[in-house]
Amino acid sequence: MNLFEEISEDLFRPLTGINKKKYADLLTLAWDKCKRMPMYAIEKSTVFDMAEEYLLGLDETIELDDDEKEELDTPSFDARSIAGGFIRRLKDTGWLVEKEGEYEEESKIAINYKIVPILKSFQEIISPSIVTYKGKLFKIYSMFEHISEHGSPYEGVLKEASEDFDNLNQALRTLAAAIEDHIDALTSGKKPEEILEFFEKYEEKIVVGSYHRFKTNDNLFYYRTSLYESLDRCEDELMDALVEDYIDTERVDREEAFIRIRELIQKIRMDIEEMEATMRTIDDRHILYRTRAVQKAQFMLLSDGSVKSKINNLLRFYASGIRSRDDMYEEDDTCIFDVFQIYGQNYFDSASLATPVRKRKPTLIEMMFMEEDLDLEIVNEKNRKMMEYIRNALTSENVNTYAGTVLKGKTAVSARHLFEEKPDDLVKIIGLFTYQNSPEREYDIRLKDEYVESHGVRFKEFIVEGRKA
Repeated sequence: MNLFEEISEDLFRPLTGINKKKYADLLTLAWDKCKRMPMYAIEKSTVFDMAEEYLLGLDETIELDDDEKEELDTPSFDARSIAGGFIRRLKDTGWLVEKEGEYEEESKIAINYKIVPILKSFQEIISPSIVTYKGKLFKIYSMFEHISEHGSPYEGVLKEASEDFDNLNQALRTLAAAIEDHIDALTSGKKPEEILEFFEKYEEKIVVGSYHRFKTNDNLFYYRTSLYESLDRCEDELMDALVEDYIDTERVDREEAFIRIRELIQKIRMDIEEMEATMRTIDDRHILYRTRAVQKAQFMLLSDGSVKSKINNLLRFYASGIRSRDDMYEEDDTCIFDVFQIYGQNYFDSASLATPVRKRKPTLIEMMFMEEDLDLEIVNEKNRKMMEYIRNALTSENVNTYAGTVLKGKTAVSARHLFEEKPDDLVKIIGLFTYQNSPEREYDIRLKDEYVESHGVRFKEFIVEGRKA
């Protein structure tokens, strides 16, 4: 279906003429008055009064194009007549609709319900809404945690979560595309020194201040495992309930309902992956545009006519004339000679200005003589203890091996469970926590708010999870 099969082909004509800004303002005023009214409608006289008041408030002579002059049914060009012409044109092109009043009621002007999404888009461009990522993620997480108790698991949880993920990812993509403009706006009009000083506190002023609500890696990391586990349950024990709810809601047969539920679950998995990828892009864009802004400021600082800039330019000019070592000793008759006295390394002495370091003479290695043979039993015992120490040492490799052992066949395991089963593994459990931020780790740690007390030891509970590829 084509867009203009639903709306008038002349819909955007008022927004292309010489008075396009006035039409846009009138639509905004009408939308503000109508958006909360039943059927988006208000009294006709109210709309005309609003348009007349707006035009009078401009305090300027209003020029009309040829079409607007023809559409005015009166030769007078006063504000009331022009306001009526503008409103009629918005009706004729499909933005507004006139509705007959009921008994003893005045006629009304309504926003065309078909173009409400367009007006909302215009408003979103002017005043972008702030999406609370943490709140939406927690909402999705909470819904999935209680999906088995929900009376409509498809309509109330799965479908709702899919729409929320669509909104989240759309907002994140918009953010990623807007970072360059955002940083340009933050640095516009600033002196180079101010920009460099500003970016010294980049994390505090931009990432934490302006983008804190977008830094959702920790939140997504916290919820990700639980969300995947809930989706696994949807494909297994909750599938029948989801299919039944889909049949009741969408009115389709069981086979199609089963296929659609499987597709929706897979879509949500892909939504989570897309969110992770978009957030990585946001971080990369921050670094890229911050670096560009700093480099631009540095260039401007060296080209702003200051003393530092002048000295830098003089040195660059001098260096540009040096092609070989011999050029350093030729007579200098340029303007630089009056400013700097630059000498080659051999000016003071034919020897280097740096004193060379004296190398130590190698000495002979004395031979070692064994007075008696080593006891092989002692040697083997020491070797055994050494190997045992190496195997149990808290290295990244050994910690990864231990994590792989405890997670074998499992998605996650708690530190409490590990310690209660094998108290002797306390050092290894500490190793898991110690290496949680290591780039070589092959597992993830999720901290919990509760504390564990077992075998006389007290520590904060955490969950060991397999790291996603």
